[in-house]
Amino acid sequence: MNIVNVGYDSTNYYVLADTRPRLLLDVGWPGTLPKLQHACKRMGINLAEIPYLLATHYHPDHGGLAQEVKGLGIKLLVIDIQIPFIPTLATYMKPENHYVPVEMGNNVTLTLAESRKFLETLGIKGEIISTPGHSDDSVSLVLDEGAAFTGDLTHPMMADEVSKASWGAVRAIGAKLIYPGHGPVW
Repeated sequence: MNIVNVGYDSTNYYVLADTRPRLLLDVGWPGTLPKLQHACKRMGINLAEIPYLLATHYHPDHGGLAQEVKGLGIKLLVIDIQIPFIPTLATYMKPENHYVPVEMGNNVTLTLAESRKFLETLGIKGEIISTPGHSDDSVSLVLDEGAAFTGDLTHPMMADEVSKASWGAVRAIGAKLIYPGHGPVW
């Protein structure tokens, strides 16, 4: 699986691809769709050809652009534990952000237990796990090959007990290389 960083403005967004794009992990602030499209194009990816988006959590820099991206035909994967947090995203927004609220009726909703089977239909071997700490709705995608996409999960050296438990869960399923929402891969 190729991992392509299409991030901008200090936040990482990743596309998982093989012969074609399979999944977009996280999207940016509302109104930044042209930046995301440019970042994808620069990396040889047509954003509109990505079939699915997964937000690691619903804060403005990771899920604020979700509905705008859905407007391109990309389906939003929502883990059932995230559902109550999506409407609260609007509370972070000021009118000048031009936030488009995420429509709840037309998403692909999965439980954590269903994630592995669903990802397999995309050609992705891995699973989505709950990783609270930064926020209660945080999830991480851990690939069987050892890559883990952790969003804003607090770095283990600065983590509280909840985040430390989340890091334990990430390590327990074989994470070897961390692709964070901010900063370099480690």
